[in-house]
Amino acid sequence: MNQKITKFLIIANYSKSGAVEAANRVMEYIKGKGLDACLSISDDDIEDGLIREELIKDAECAIVLGGDGTLIRAVHTTRKHPIPFVGVNFGTLGFLTDVDIEDIQSMVDRLIAGDYEMEERMLLSGTVRGVMDGRMLALNDIVVARSDALRLISVKISVNGQFFDEYEADGVIVSTPTGSTGYNLSAGGPIVNPKTSLLVITPISPFTLSRKSVVFDADDKVEIELMAKRKEQGDGAVVSFDGYENISLQVGDVVDIRRSNHSVTLLRFSDMNFYDRLRRKIRS
Repeated sequence: MNQKITKFLIIANYSKSGAVEAANRVMEYIKGKGLDACLSISDDDIEDGLIREELIKDAECAIVLGGDGTLIRAVHTTRKHPIPFVGVNFGTLGFLTDVDIEDIQSMVDRLIAGDYEMEERMLLSGTVRGVMDGRMLALNDIVVARSDALRLISVKISVNGQFFDEYEADGVIVSTPTGSTGYNLSAGGPIVNPKTSLLVITPISPFTLSRKSVVFDADDKVEIELMAKRKEQGDGAVVSFDGYENISLQVGDVVDIRRSNHSVTLLRFSDMNFYDRLRRKIRS
């Protein structure tokens, strides 16, 4: 039996129909049991990219109502106070949000009883040398992509300090196992069990069709340098961390990517495992 959770942060995507109403019902249910709950349902609850301190400081768990994108955003807005997450799905079946809306009360009861499983997900850590002061985290992926819709970009990729390859493409994705079912999949990359520890590098619409995804060890260190494709090429790329934080790149900039020392904890209840969710997703 795990820790019995008594202090909750409830995060809702206000753009999802019914999510805010459901969040208020969950808070009333929790408080009706004499426990603590705070609610974050609008942009007013975010300061400098983080959920306000008074809302999160005592929380032992975050219940996230929305979709996978809402949960990924919650990972970023709670990064100064890392806590476990439970994803409640609104709409289509998610890979991260696997609790159905009608099961919320039984989910809360199980959290209170400590009846849940913990699942660790690896994070990426990335920075742009000489441009960023610190490092950003990513649960899904770090993407270097063109910012000019009419031009390809050229990138040189090194792994553990050794030259690996050079891509001329719309961009390149460095994905975690969690992110393998996101942009990586759309770009033709492989689906990976999220409990594994590895990196996937996938070019986006490469000019040379022989360029394919490559799987690397989780502890490999990846460097992506923006190269000059033409003399007139200028500020033509951007690096994105989970689509949450975007930094412009110039020719010569190097994006340094490695496995983070931190991870994200998801709390699970469903008897449906990753392969069940994948099968249902593929058939839907």
